[in-house]
Amino acid sequence: MSEPTAKSAAVNILARCDKSCAALAQQLLQKGFDDVAVDEAVSWALALGYLDDQRLAEAILRSQTAKLHGPAKVEQALQLKGISKQLAAQVLNNADVDWFAMAEQRLQRKFSNVVPTKDFQAKQKQQAKMLRHLLGQGFNFEQANYALSNHLSDFLLAD
Repeated sequence: MSEPTAKSAAVNILARCDKSCAALAQQLLQKGFDDVAVDEAVSWALALGYLDDQRLAEAILRSQTAKLHGPAKVEQALQLKGISKQLAAQVLNNADVDWFAMAEQRLQRKFSNVVPTKDFQAKQKQQAKMLRHLLGQGFNFEQANYALSNHLSDFLLAD
């Protein structure tokens, strides 16, 4: 039985899940293939349409937005999958996503059972917890503040 080629190894890897060009190249290198064979296999897979970083980035964007993650967390997920910073920025800029509305939805989902309080310190503590949650989920301060002030204004400003 002959040794597997980089192309056959690439097909086996891609049969399990989509990969970016960089991730596939890295995995083939880890399997012991030389740089030339890896470059050939990646070029071959690109030519046949087995690899498409744009398609993968858009799929990751859909997956992350379905989880109500903010743009920073989406960008991090893209980069962890080997998508270049330029392509990640392009996909995020072209995304038809209302990040402000998504931040509100995230608050609704996470804090729907929080009971409003009249105690100022407790109210500040709840607001800080909500803000930290949104920031941790990849929303920027402007988006998080909008969600807090717009959607939860009755809850946060009630006396």
